Amino acid sequence: MFDKIDVLAMATKKMDWLAERQEVLAENIANSDTPKYTPRDLKPLDFKSVLQETGQPAVLPVATNPRHIVPQMTDPNVVQTEKKAYESSPDGNAVVLEEQMSKVGEDRAAYEVASTLFQKQVSLLKLVTIEH
Repeated sequence: MFDKIDVLAMATKKMDWLAERQEVLAENIANSDTPKYTPRDLKPLDFKSVLQETGQPAVLPVATNPRHIVPQMTDPNVVQTEKKAYESSPDGNAVVLEEQMSKVGEDRAAYEVASTLFQKQVSLLKLVTIEH
């Protein structure tokens, strides 16, 4: 019922994206001592594409013959961040903890904004249904 209301759908999509990004950032922080680990991040959420979603299933490559090369399936939303030479440690790890923690803080604030918007919209819907 509520998924047909654009504001609620957008807030839900944003909260889902932020939760997924938190997992990626937590993985980066957990691997801060792993040699040659490159931090990852999600592609930014594009609200234009959220509004234009058609609900069509994604087209994925399939190997139909045993001689075909099996495609490597990775999450298309997760991208490797470029490793800058001056930011990597001697063991090749490119995770900068301060940067990752800053992103975690930004995500927390954005999640609070999206959840507050969601709660306000639901309370407005409740108010309208009570009065009518």
